[in-house]
Amino acid sequence: MKILVLPVLLAATHAFVPIDLKSGTLTGKALVEYVNSVQSLFTVEHVDVTKEFMKSRVMDVKYASPPPSDEIRSTEVNTVLAKKIPDTFDARKKWKNCTSIKMIRNQANCGSCWAFGAAEVISDRICIVTKGARQPIISPTDMLECCGYYCGYGCDGGYSIMALRWWVSTGVVTGGDYQGDGCKPYPFCMSAGCPDAVTPDCALSCQSKYNKEYAKDKNFGSSAYYVGWNVSVIQTEIMTNGPVEASFKVYEDFYKYKKGVYQYTAGEVLGGHAIKIIGWGTENGTDYWLNANSWGADWGEKGFFKMRRGVNECGIEGNVVAGKADVDTL
Repeated sequence: MKILVLPVLLAATHAFVPIDLKSGTLTGKALVEYVNSVQSLFTVEHVDVTKEFMKSRVMDVKYASPPPSDEIRSTEVNTVLAKKIPDTFDARKKWKNCTSIKMIRNQANCGSCWAFGAAEVISDRICIVTKGARQPIISPTDMLECCGYYCGYGCDGGYSIMALRWWVSTGVVTGGDYQGDGCKPYPFCMSAGCPDAVTPDCALSCQSKYNKEYAKDKNFGSSAYYVGWNVSVIQTEIMTNGPVEASFKVYEDFYKYKKGVYQYTAGEVLGGHAIKIIGWGTENGTDYWLNANSWGADWGEKGFFKMRRGVNECGIEGNVVAGKADVDTL
């Protein structure tokens, strides 16, 4: 009789806690079948890759949190809450002329998400503050190569706040994805014959086909700061200044995410990850953050995903950072 009752109990509690202690040991197809059978908030699909490959696309889990030595609240922005926060918000719709907000980039098998998240936020905010007059696609490669120990350890991970501080102090050049445009395009891709994802040496020069000097291609920020844990504070920041960067712990069921509102259900932790939050909404009664990932448009909802909002799911609300462009240098 207990065997018949258990699935009902599990289904009733899936929206609040991980299902059971054994779920953390599930992997592969067994994990997919389990997650899809015990909850209905989101859907996962089987991806035929090794666990080592999955881990190569995230960073060391320590980078999901602020630097240990950081006085996190000392640089938190003093946000005046918006008088009215809408039930739904999508930065792609508010700033329709900003191409970068709609872009999904691809970090390949390098744990450079921290640099991608920062580069995406910087790109968006330059466009927003100039009302679309300037729309550079900022290079994650420049930070990956040259920020060094200040930010972290390249393809092994880095701190999102340090990447934005580096933008303020040093500036960041332009650069698209693999073999793309700009000063420093990304050196890695997912196709056969692509270079191994090993952190490159710092190069203070642009690719040969780019007709601008490295130093003159730099874009600078005027500030870099933590955004408060409060949901309304994060929403106000996004509505006012543009998308933000957030970091969280990644589990195997997130890697296999296909659609819906994600919440951790089963699988072991793979590492830390940084993404861009561009909005929020509610789906089937569940509040969510709307996010842009950097795993290409074939992952998730054409590269985007939703994650439960208001419960600090996997730590997503605990390490939100942003910055402002230096308008005097634009």
